[in-house]
Formats: sequence, C-alpha cells, structure tokens
Amino acid sequence: MRRLIAVMCLCMMVTVGSAQEDEATRANALWRQGKKLDTLPLYEDLCVTHPKEYLFAERLAGALAVKAEFSSDPAEVKALRTRERDAAKRAVELGDPEYYVKLMAQINPDDPALAVPANSAMVSFNDAEKAYGVGDFAKALVEYAQAADADPNMYAAPLFAGDSAYAQKDLPTAVKWFARAVAIDPNRETAYRYWGDVLLRVGNNPVASKPKYLDAIVAEPYNKLAWNGITYWAHIEQAVIMAPKIERPTAPETDSGKPNNITIHIDPDTTDEKKHPGAAAWITYSLVRASYRGDEFKKNFPNEKEYRHTLKEEDAALTVVAKSIKDLDIKTGKLDESLRNLVDLYDAGMLDCWILINGADNGIAMDYASYRNEHRQLLHDYLDRFVVHGGVNPK
Repeated sequence: MRRLIAVMCLCMMVTVGSAQEDEATRANALWRQGKKLDTLPLYEDLCVTHPKEYLFAERLAGALAVKAEFSSDPAEVKALRTRERDAAKRAVELGDPEYYVKLMAQINPDDPALAVPANSAMVSFNDAEKAYGVGDFAKALVEYAQAADADPNMYAAPLFAGDSAYAQKDLPTAVKWFARAVAIDPNRETAYRYWGDVLLRVGNNPVASKPKYLDAIVAEPYNKLAWNGITYWAHIEQAVIMAPKIERPTAPETDSGKPNNITIHIDPDTTDEKKHPGAAAWITYSLVRASYRGDEFKKNFPNEKEYRHTLKEEDAALTVVAKSIKDLDIKTGKLDESLRNLVDLYDAGMLDCWILINGADNGIAMDYASYRNEHRQLLHDYLDRFVVHGGVNPK
C-alpha cells in the first residue's frame, strides 16, 4: 500500500492567494519531480492556510509516508504513519475521489507490515521505495529488480520496476517489467493500465495502448481506477465511452413476513405495444425473475443459503425477452433503444458481458471472477465493440 502513494503523478493546479500561490507552485513542481520529502514543509503550511483543499491534504499524507520510509526510529515511524492516516482521512472528508487515498486513510500505524522488513526481497523493495520517493528512478529500478528476483511472486516489485523505467521514458524496459507483473497476477488491473500508459505517453502509440487499457477493465471492472486509462485514451483520441443502454423493469419483491408472496411490478406505459412495439415482452423478464425469487434459485444454487441476484438469473430473464422479440420479427427501426441494444447483444453472444460489466449489482458481481476465467477475450471484445466508440487512427 505504501507504493500506491509514490506512483501518483497528479498535476492539478490550485487557485490560491498570491502569497500561497508561489508556495503551491513550488510544492507542485517538486512533487512532479518526485522530490516528495522536500514538499513536506510546504504542504504542512498549505494545509493550515487552506484547510478545505483536499489536494493539499492528500499530498501531505504522501510526503509523510515517504518520510516514514527513511526513519529507523519505531516511535517516529508510528507518529508519521498516524499523521499520514489522519491527513488522508481529512482529504477523503473534503471529497478526494482517489482510491489510493482511501486506502491510506485506513492504514494502521501498528500494522506489522509497516515494520522493518525481515527478508532480502523486502529490504530491496523498501530501498527502492526510498529511492523512488526522492526521484532517483535509476536506483529504484535496480532495487525493484532485485526484489523481483528475490521473490518471483511479488507483484509489486516488477510493477514498480516498470514504473521506474516509465519515469525514465525507457519504453522497452518498462514493457518487460509490466508483462512480468501481469504474468504473476493477470487479474489485477494496475500493470495493464501502466503498460497502456507507457505505450501511449512514451511510445505515442494509441493503437497498441488501447488493448492494454481494455485488459485492465477486464481484470477489475468494478475498480474505478481500471477505467482511468481508457478514459484518458478516449480524451486523447476524441473517442466516446458509452455502454449500451438497457432499461429493465423493477425487480420483483418478496414480503419479508411471507417470502412466498412475490410482487411483480408492471408499468402499463412502458409495456404498451402501441407506443413501444415489442415492449410487452418485458413482462416475461419479470416472470423469470419472480421464479428465481421462488424456487428456481434454490434449484440452481443449492449450496447458497440466501437468495442473491445472479448472472444466471439475469441472463435467463433477458434472454427470454430477446427471443420473444426475435420471434415477433419486429423491424429493428420500430424497437426502442433498450430492445434494440438487447437484441444486438444477444445476437453477438455478448449479453452476459453487458450484464457483468455494465448491468451488475452486488449479487451479480460475485459471479464475475469465474466468468472472467473462462471468457477473458470475449469480455475484452465486448468492450472494444460495444463500449469504446471511435479513436485509434493508425499513424
């Protein structure tokens, strides 16, 4: 978690008064240079003069974390970690959206993981953290590489070796290390996203970077950070990120006192065939879902004690609607947007991809990992075909 602090390269500019503006400008410049220790007194002052600016609190937390890496005094380290946590909490309270800041706000200063490392891999890793924290990226790369060789299963070591090479604009070396991180854990988004970044920002290759950004989403679609890469790519490429829109009926409800009493909600307006040809098929969606609230869930998931909304249920409900529309043979131009999109996804064999990535709730999300293990390329192709539109003009 400590390394999450060092890799952020925010370049936000903050409008402040003239006296503090110079201080903020100096702090921002030092931060971008990787000289985070030098920013500590500046962000301490800025947090006092601008107590409602979350970026200053975020940067203060990061600088405190770097200082803690250089201390060998357990009491001082604990005090610094406590201040780091409190500054991160303040940033979150002020509206900081960054996931890594939320992680910083949850650290435990007494966590044994923050103590002096006991093996050679962690010794090298922490030496690398210190070097990166002061902007010595060449040394950081050497130390991260040593950590990676000492512990071949440590995902963070090759990841940050690649990031150190990226900081030096060494594209081939960065790619080598990001690929090694992906090989260790293909179900984490970070290495894919960094890989895409170095291809786009250093290699100026939007064609090659796009698949890496999509792979990041496939790895962790419910992690907002996984979408940052393709969002930036779309901005550069003037592309649009927009998932197919499918408006589904309200889910059936059960009476807490009488679980066998299931209420189906039917909106007469949205199922009016005169206004919306084919829309009556949505009644079948509600009926299928109602059956799962009854006995169907227990039949399909005998080992689960409580009902949850599953991929299997949602696929069955949407599939019956799609089949009904196809049987009616209604011209595509007469269908509303939701039904058109539903039929298109069904015909493409990517309905489950939409459900899991763009139509999931907490219950359905529990089915994602097993589906991804069997359909990684299909999920990637779905994003490429139905979610990201435009861009990628080969040069």
